[in-house]
Amino acid sequence: MVETRSGKSTSPYTQEQQEKMAALVRENKERKELLKQAKLKAIAEEYAAKMNKLKEEMEEKKKAAEVEAAAEAEEERKRREVKGESSGTANKEAAMQKKNSEWIANLSLGEDEEAEMYVPQDERDALARELATIKDPLERQETEEEKKLEWKLRMKREKKRREEVNRLTAEVAKVRDCGQEVQAQTDISAKMDKMLGYLEVLSEAWMKERQANWDHDVALSAMWSGFRDFARDMVTHVGGEVRRLRDNVGKFCEGAIESAKAVVVVESEARPRKEPVKLKFPDAYGGKKEENFDNWEASVNS
Repeated sequence: MVETRSGKSTSPYTQEQQEKMAALVRENKERKELLKQAKLKAIAEEYAAKMNKLKEEMEEKKKAAEVEAAAEAEEERKRREVKGESSGTANKEAAMQKKNSEWIANLSLGEDEEAEMYVPQDERDALARELATIKDPLERQETEEEKKLEWKLRMKREKKRREEVNRLTAEVAKVRDCGQEVQAQTDISAKMDKMLGYLEVLSEAWMKERQANWDHDVALSAMWSGFRDFARDMVTHVGGEVRRLRDNVGKFCEGAIESAKAVVVVESEARPRKEPVKLKFPDAYGGKKEENFDNWEASVNS
């Protein structure tokens, strides 16, 4: 028995009891370590599944972008074949390099000029011919603005597609590097730190992609809204001009009528009046039968 400071007595653990307690502590520690390892393994498997899914999605997007680019290149090649141009690979690459060089050289130009760099020359010539056939200046301006807006939207989509291809290529390369780095780690804690860091990178990339898509949609909506405002202003302007012309025509007609009335009044006042002419006719013969008719005729002629 051993007495404590409070005066109570207690008996120390025996060797067998100490071994049991140590075994229980060791079992609890091993069980906690197993649970921790199981959780880490589940997290690692979930992360690997997410990485594989993300990699597959990126590969699909990249393939879709490549297919779209190939379709556009095929369409461009067919257009050049129709025009009689060469469709060889060397000429195509030279044309693409020339187009890229022109685009880079014209970065300082306005948005309209930059949009025209994405439009083939034959399409621009067709627009010029179409505008030349339109006589109404308002209709010609509206057609030109609508076509330029279409070119701007095409430019936005092309730039967005190129940025998406470049971004997906970089993301795929980053995911591959992440997988290699995680595979190279032997310590579970180090692997978890790496995976958590890459999860943060992926979440940040997803937020940037979402923000970029939203900004792109906002830009397109703003362009459409600007075009609608322009069309509404144009219709309002044309309606105002028509009303003004109609009012001017009415005022002109009223003025012309009043002027005609005034001219008629002035002419009627200026025309000299003719005095009535009194005609004196000889009296009829009122003589008697026995009077001489020759004497009456002589008196009338005198």
